[in-house]
Amino acid sequence: MKSAIYIRVSTEDQAREGYSLEVQREYLTNFAKQQGYEVFDIYADEGISAGSTDRPALQKLLQDARRKKFDLVIVYKIDRFSRRLKDLLELVEKLESFGVGFKSATEPFDTTNSAGKLMFQQLGSFAEFERNRHAERVLPGMIKSIQSGNWHGARYAPFGYSYNKQKKLLEVVESEAKVVKLISKMCLEGKSIQKIADYLNTSKHKTRIARYFYTKLIRDILRNPIYTGKIVWNKNHPDQMVVGQGNHRPLVSEEDFQKAQTALDQRRTYNHKRKHGHYPLTGLLYCDKCNHRYFGVSNISNHKTGKRDRWYRCSGRQQFNIRCKGRAIKSNDAENIILSAMLNMLDSDKLKDNRWLYTTKVQNDQNPGFFTAASGSTKKALKINQEKQLKLTDLYLNNQLSKETFAQKNEELRKEEEELRASLAGTELLLMERENSREYMDKVREFLAGYNSKKQELTTKDKKTILSLVFKKITIKNSPRKVDVNARISPALYEPFQKIFAATTISRKDNKKCAGISSKPLVAK
Repeated sequence: MKSAIYIRVSTEDQAREGYSLEVQREYLTNFAKQQGYEVFDIYADEGISAGSTDRPALQKLLQDARRKKFDLVIVYKIDRFSRRLKDLLELVEKLESFGVGFKSATEPFDTTNSAGKLMFQQLGSFAEFERNRHAERVLPGMIKSIQSGNWHGARYAPFGYSYNKQKKLLEVVESEAKVVKLISKMCLEGKSIQKIADYLNTSKHKTRIARYFYTKLIRDILRNPIYTGKIVWNKNHPDQMVVGQGNHRPLVSEEDFQKAQTALDQRRTYNHKRKHGHYPLTGLLYCDKCNHRYFGVSNISNHKTGKRDRWYRCSGRQQFNIRCKGRAIKSNDAENIILSAMLNMLDSDKLKDNRWLYTTKVQNDQNPGFFTAASGSTKKALKINQEKQLKLTDLYLNNQLSKETFAQKNEELRKEEEELRASLAGTELLLMERENSREYMDKVREFLAGYNSKKQELTTKDKKTILSLVFKKITIKNSPRKVDVNARISPALYEPFQKIFAATTISRKDNKKCAGISSKPLVAK
């Protein structure tokens, strides 16, 4: 079984309790080895409080868990994961949804049964209680320190500064400070955040870790009052926010900072407006370069008349810090092609012959209790297996088993556990697919039953509903500008529609009727 080790330490923890990262790393590595776990990776957050889940290593761990890179997360104590009960329960629930278990090396509990869950919640309550006590002790001193001009920020100093621990002072990094000033200057000149990022990257400017500048980083720099010489703490809670005049050298004047805020607010209000209700293809369009979804935006094309053009744009570059060159596509082009093709399919004689609906229903209604029973049986076997592992470990720790015997028996139980978990995952996946399939077919039948009566007055919501039933995914290709828009759109149908229209071709000669999709069949990929 693959495991992920998560370790965390804040400055206060290390001084008060000796929870150094090395101590946790060594202990958990030995624990994993003793238990027969293969360590996939060690995720370490240093100098970061457990009061927030916005921690780099923790977020990376969750991403890898979502990608099924390991089966279990191990921590030294659950307060290393989070001291806030609500966050702790949500994190563990999220891991469980990914099929990943959670284990504390020093606090034995099993979240697969009710008693174990109760114990887990009690331990979480104690962790939250300790966090609140710690906050009561630290908060007054923190506020006084901020009001005195000291910086109490994140793990890294803001871009443009470095933190001198001895002086407890933010010191200017001249090479970075020049970039901060350039960003402010370009913003005041009317340049958009995207154009600023493009200029910095083409001019071969680099971030602190030698990466490209992306729009979120530019926006954060322009929005951060630290560059005016102020220290702002707890700004996410305005009623508890603390502002102090910092001891560090400012890089931007207060006047220029306020002008930049006004410019950013105006662009947010007037330039790009996202109205998902006006974009029926949102959630379906994907970029072929980075595989992120397209979102709908409107840009002012004529400032005198206020005319707007609607587009679908790849979210990879703007929201996920990816240097994706996937081109935007005009909403009218994409919608005319896809909606026309969809409406033609709905009017097809093949679809009106609803025998395929009945066939699918019969297949989905077979063996209604089989998967549920199989899942329950596997869960019971898994519970027995885990109890055996605990007993085996107790015998070994009490010197009642030799190391060789423990290793042999433990390996057998581990293999059995892996097989049971794989079986359980497969059974639950089949159960989920069966239930989703029945629900899906019911939705298709319900929509088609009333389609003829309202097809002339389909709302955007109606279009989104049927599009989500017909199309599994629509890929937008990053073709050269001279390539016809039809060739950029590559749709994939859900299986029932795929079977019916596997041989259907919508070609350019049908453009007058359905605006075309290319000369390729509409088949699932």
